Amino acid sequence: MEDMTELQAKLHRVQAEIEEGIGRLTKQRAFIANRLAEGEDVSQFVDVLASLEDTQLLHVQQRDRLRRNRDGSRPPIRGAIDLATARPTRTLART
Repeated sequence: MEDMTELQAKLHRVQAEIEEGIGRLTKQRAFIANRLAEGEDVSQFVDVLASLEDTQLLHVQQRDRLRRNRDGSRPPIRGAIDLATARPTRTLART
C-alpha cells in the first residue's frame, strides 16, 4: 500500500493535469467555434476535442480513485461528468 505522502503527491499531479485539461478543452472549443463561424470544416478538430475529452475523463476517474484510496471511502455515485469543470452533473446510481 502506498504511503500517504506518495498518495497525496499523485493526487496533486492528477489534479494539475485536470486543471490543464480544462484549459485545453476550453481552447479547443473556442477554436472550433471560430472555425465554424468562418464556415470551415471542423471535423478533424472535433475529433481532437473528443480525444481531449476522453483523456480528461480518465484523469477525473484517476483522481476519484486516488481520493477514495486516501479517504478509505466507498465508490462514488455514478453519473455524468462535466468535462469542463470535472464535476458530476447528475446522480444516477451507486456503482
